[in-house]
Amino acid sequence: MTAPDGDSGWNPRMHQGGKLAFRSRVQDGTDDPGAFLVLGGKDPPALHELVPAGFDRVEIEIGPGKGAFVLAATAAKPDTFLLGIEAATGYASLAATRLRQSGRGNGLFLVDNGKLYLQDRVDEHALDAVHVYFPDPWPKRRHKGRRFFTDDVPAVLWRALRAGGHLYVATDNAAYAGQVARVMGHSDLFVRDEAEEARVLALGAGHAFSPTNFERKYQEEGRVIRRYAFRSLPA
Repeated sequence: MTAPDGDSGWNPRMHQGGKLAFRSRVQDGTDDPGAFLVLGGKDPPALHELVPAGFDRVEIEIGPGKGAFVLAATAAKPDTFLLGIEAATGYASLAATRLRQSGRGNGLFLVDNGKLYLQDRVDEHALDAVHVYFPDPWPKRRHKGRRFFTDDVPAVLWRALRAGGHLYVATDNAAYAGQVARVMGHSDLFVRDEAEEARVLALGAGHAFSPTNFERKYQEEGRVIRRYAFRSLPA
């Protein structure tokens, strides 16, 4: 586990746009993430400092939780580097521990504000994909500004993604799905790619959308899950 020098106390990065929804899980004493967990602190390392040499494809998952998708993706796509950016240290530590135990070296977990990291720590057009699965819908009207998919996010994502790169989104919340479709669908920077949605679903776990812990839970409950792929357009 690594952290920048002097990282202590209140971290303004974690409070951009309102208090983030920190999950309640407490880190277990048996968790040993080693170098697979980076505590971003007030000055997190840039993406190019985290990606080892030799990886031509880099993808980020925002809010990986316990890390089910990143773990599956590192197995399914050994030539791709996966970075999971998680706000909750306990969850990130658990996920990083599982990744360390897998023996795979093409992934990492970072504790930071995902949207802010895309804005100021990722080089332009450095990513092949961004994954956002079951983001907090912030259902109260006064909290809607805290959602990931606000009107500014298409420009943030487009800057980080290469031309032709994809944003993959899944949610069980119908109202939030409508907001995702509106925000991304009305942007002239992206186009919905239904052929890509079908392609990655057919490929199976670890390519996009699946698996996540929320997906498993919601499928058992019979909820409708909406999945979208949006392709980044050339400038």
